[in-house]
Order: sequence, then structure tokens, then C-alpha cells
Amino acid sequence: MTKTIWAAVLVLGLLITRLGFNAMNPADPAMQELTVALLLTGGLAICLLAASGLLGMLDWIPLRNNDH
Repeated sequence: MTKTIWAAVLVLGLLITRLGFNAMNPADPAMQELTVALLLTGGLAICLLAASGLLGMLDWIPLRNNDH
């Protein structure tokens, strides 16, 4: 995958997390906690995956040694 695809996945994760934060409404007692929790944790997990993939593409994380 290219660097732009990893960056796009990172932005997608940020957008999903933002949707979770927007879905939280403390004034509404009938808030769907499961949906909010899934949006927040899923968005942050996607961000973590994309950040580690982007760092791996930039060779900041040594994934394996190819000098055999």
C-alpha cells in the first residue's frame, strides 16, 4: 500500500471517531451506548492500524531484515 492510502485510512479512522463523539449526547437518557462505544473504539483502532502502517512504510519501524 502506498503512503497516501495509509494516510487516507488514518483520516477515515479520525472521521469514524468523530462520528462517535458526535453521537454522544449527555442530555439524552436513551443514548445508544453500544453504538457510541463501537464507533469510538473502532475509529481509534483504525487510526492505530493506519499510523503503524504509515510508520512502517516510512521505514521508521524495522519490520524485518532483508540482508540475508
